[in-house]
Amino acid sequence: MNWFALSLGAAVTQATQFAVVKGRGRELAPLVIVAWTQTVAFVAWLFFFVVTGQGFAVPRATWPAIATSAVLVLGMGGLLARASARGDISVVGPVFALSPIFTVIPDAVLSGTLPSALGWIGLGLAVAGTITLSGGAAGATLRAVFTRPDARDALGAAVFLGFLAAVDRWGALAMGAPSYLLCSHGATALLTGIIVLVTGPRALARSVTPRNLLTVIAHGALGVTGTAMQTTALTMAPAAYVNAIRRMSAVIAVVLGRAFFGEADLGRRLVAALLACAGAVCLLLAR
Repeated sequence: MNWFALSLGAAVTQATQFAVVKGRGRELAPLVIVAWTQTVAFVAWLFFFVVTGQGFAVPRATWPAIATSAVLVLGMGGLLARASARGDISVVGPVFALSPIFTVIPDAVLSGTLPSALGWIGLGLAVAGTITLSGGAAGATLRAVFTRPDARDALGAAVFLGFLAAVDRWGALAMGAPSYLLCSHGATALLTGIIVLVTGPRALARSVTPRNLLTVIAHGALGVTGTAMQTTALTMAPAAYVNAIRRMSAVIAVVLGRAFFGEADLGRRLVAALLACAGAVCLLLAR
């Protein structure tokens, strides 16, 4: 039950991040958003260790996971920020929900974990339900995915996240979630920061205005909260299960997209969400 609640909490923060970027961060470069998000997360976990006095697990055999995580987060975060800023979050969320498909195989290789029969049913229902949430103009077909720039970016981010969830599960189990997250956020912040300083220093400078600074800090705070909940959940359950529940953010994104940005097809997309909810119940019972 704990892993389910943590994963669902991560879904809420994910959907809110979509809304923050679309509502306040459209003028910011995607990699700048990623750099700030990872920096805020690194500082938050550093503060956690200082305040709690918890011992830090020095990474040894987990350095490959940390380096791989940094590259995957860079790709995923950049694509997702661009999709959220330039497209409909009620399309981005459902397409991003494809990520559990790309989690099963790497999770099996790294952690030796495969879903049970009921878990496979739940995984299929969750993915099917969240995909059909795109509804209306976006549809749930491959043609829709490959003709909309926001959907293409979200699909690419889903692929990155599918592998990232499996890598994070392996790293968190090896080091403990706090130590692993401090290292992975720090590595990603360093990598992204160097890239931004080299390729777009002016874009970084624009992010330090009061309005933009509030935006990136809020986005980063939501990110570190969601990632902490998800990574902790990954130590309790297979990555495909956790990832599927977090993709329930698609349901929340549909509601937020309608409420704040006037995006269409609320009724149809909420009906489709029942499939995703049924999948979530199957995943919960499968544990």
